[in-house]
Amino acid sequence: MSRIGLLGTAALLGLAGCQAAETPEQMQARVDQESAALKQHVDGIAQRWNAWIAAGQVDSIVTLYMENGREMPPNGPAAVGRAAVKAMWEQGFSMGRTTIDVRPAAVVANGPLGIERGTYTTTFTANPGMSGMPMPPPADTGKYLVHWHNVNGTWQIAELMYSSDLPLPAPPPARRR
Repeated sequence: MSRIGLLGTAALLGLAGCQAAETPEQMQARVDQESAALKQHVDGIAQRWNAWIAAGQVDSIVTLYMENGREMPPNGPAAVGRAAVKAMWEQGFSMGRTTIDVRPAAVVANGPLGIERGTYTTTFTANPGMSGMPMPPPADTGKYLVHWHNVNGTWQIAELMYSSDLPLPAPPPARRR
């Protein structure tokens, strides 16, 4: 590298070091602004999510996930990657009809990362002939947490985890010997 290039690089680094650090008040104002923008986005996604679930639109659902996004349902393994998330939803939709009401409660964003916390209410109606298979409960309420990443200006789901508020079913009675 030439001397002029080295001097230019050193000058740029020096100027970058001279920038005033963000004050706590400035940081809070920025986080509040970023969080409000993500909350607006999340509220729109929640409405579409509810409609996509009711219509069984798996392809629409998986567009929200990062390529290596992860869905972590209760009592089962995580689905990692869009293809696995799609397969998980397709399996669920093949068993019956689901409706859901997702309600975001809190959203915070800081730069390209965001967290959403909320609740859901869902109903499930099994398809005819599906008896004998393990099925979701006919109605459920629960909570969820979404870890969002802003990838090239688009918020995408990095991780989604949810759990039911229903108690676990009682174990079968012990057999007498």
